Amino acid sequence: MARQIIPLPGTAARLTDILAPENNSFGVIRLAMAIAVLVSHSYWFTTGSKIADPLVRFTGHSIGEHAVQVFFFLSGILVAQSLLRSRSVLNYAVARVLRIFPALIVCVLLTAFVLGPLFTSGSLLQYFTDKQLPLYLLKTLMLITGSAPLPQLFHDQALPDVVNVSLWTLKYEVLCYIGLGAVGAIGLMNERLRPYTTALLIALVALVFVGRPKSLDTYTFIDNLRYFALYFYAGVVAYLLRDHLRISGLILVPLAAAFVALIGTRFGELACCLCLGYATLWFATFTFGPLRAFTNDNDYSYGVYIFAGPIQQLVVALLPDHGATAVSLHALLIAVPLAVFSWELIERPAIGLRKPILAWIDARLAPFVGTPVPAVAAPSAPVVVKPEIATARMTMALRRAPPVPANDPGVIKWRGPRRAKLVKQKP
Repeated sequence: MARQIIPLPGTAARLTDILAPENNSFGVIRLAMAIAVLVSHSYWFTTGSKIADPLVRFTGHSIGEHAVQVFFFLSGILVAQSLLRSRSVLNYAVARVLRIFPALIVCVLLTAFVLGPLFTSGSLLQYFTDKQLPLYLLKTLMLITGSAPLPQLFHDQALPDVVNVSLWTLKYEVLCYIGLGAVGAIGLMNERLRPYTTALLIALVALVFVGRPKSLDTYTFIDNLRYFALYFYAGVVAYLLRDHLRISGLILVPLAAAFVALIGTRFGELACCLCLGYATLWFATFTFGPLRAFTNDNDYSYGVYIFAGPIQQLVVALLPDHGATAVSLHALLIAVPLAVFSWELIERPAIGLRKPILAWIDARLAPFVGTPVPAVAAPSAPVVVKPEIATARMTMALRRAPPVPANDPGVIKWRGPRRAKLVKQKP
């Protein structure tokens, strides 16, 4: 059973107190949100309608949409931590690329060259000569869209020609990374400028989505970017205010009330962000038994997220009469082993490549940036000490020295307090 961390009596845990992996359950939450996206998409894949999700009628968002909101909020916290711990924006950029693209490339290649040829309704010749195949690779790997079709694959289903709809959010995730990197280069990585940059980010979170609400189906590219930026930069702000952000279930009550009261208004999305973000931090203070340590060491959430879509469409194609619950369970039985494969053989090794890659880049850039030459101090003028001063200093030093045995041969002794004369004792 989950057990909450109990802070000192009369106090509430701060975000800074739970940032160490052993003190939070971010891994548990990420895995739960990846599964929530899978479950939510099962309603969509089996009916062809987004509003089939049971939560849409209450909050205006599906279960999967709320799960992605949590993803972006947590990403803001963890990526901001990564940025401020990095030696440079280049270090930060390499870490982001290695976290997103290696597993994505493998997922896209397996989908295009294994799943597609096996389950296309056309011939193999038609599949490999159709221009949709290279376009799928190009558009998906460049994050242009998550809705690119493959030749005659999933063509006659409730959600036709959609191969991996989950990937559409990665474009906005990467754009948020780029924006944070730019903010870091401008002022966030400079401790003197950081308070001003933090104030600007707070203003961004407060104002970026205050406006007349409209249906998610009518969102433009800019609307989607604003939408995801709200949750991502709310996480960034939470990290920047980590020393002052208290986490208590009592604070969650008014935030939840405000969220419910403001649904459908121009402040509804901001209220949802504050409530859901704070609830995420509160749940992160629960230990969840051994599951916390396991998910902190093994992050299967990204693998479940990127592999689930094609698997669910395949399950729907093979079991067309099954409902959302059955599709979710069957898809999980396949997606989880693939996520384990992705983490152990692709994601974890890719993360380990960051230091070697940065060392290689530094070595290649060294001839262009030059090697700094340490400054050599100018020789100082010799200090002239008068003989009488030197004699006095030597006298004081020897008087403070411990006595030596008189029968010790070879000892240099001082004779006379005023004569600078050293004699060697005869044996």
